[in-house]
Amino acid sequence: MSIANCFTFSKRCFIEGEKKKVWVGFVLFCCVTFFSCADFKEVTFSGIDNVSITSLSQKGIEALITVRINNPNNVSFTVYKSEMDVTISGIDAGKAYLTNNVRIKAKSEQAYTFNVKSDFSKLSLADLPKIIAIGLSKSVKIGLKGNLRGGKLFLKRNYPIDMIQSVPLKGM
Repeated sequence: MSIANCFTFSKRCFIEGEKKKVWVGFVLFCCVTFFSCADFKEVTFSGIDNVSITSLSQKGIEALITVRINNPNNVSFTVYKSEMDVTISGIDAGKAYLTNNVRIKAKSEQAYTFNVKSDFSKLSLADLPKIIAIGLSKSVKIGLKGNLRGGKLFLKRNYPIDMIQSVPLKGM
């Protein structure tokens, strides 16, 4: 076998190897595309299990909110940092911000903890004693209104939230 024949043989093997890679990539792409078109079932929000206040001041409140979420889908997703309007026992408390992303597992119904900060931007000084009294009580009515942003990779969606619920409150 001459050097030219060896070069031609190795070039042909390289090209056939690249064709195989392209073919395998195409088949893999088609499989992912067809199998990802399964029906997406709605994720349900079962309610707030617990609210634990971690800090309370004139500037705002920071709390850990435990929420029960049912994800019947075969795919996990992430709840991204979002903001919502908050009412506390009927008092408009301003905006609340989710400070961390939370991954929701596939085919599960469980409680997830969200770290929430509120800035009390719409509270007046007259409302502050009411908020402190609420912080010392055993339960509180919390209202949330806004969009919760969730998704996976490049596919993101806003989920509208509009709810009022009385929840048990654990002190600082």
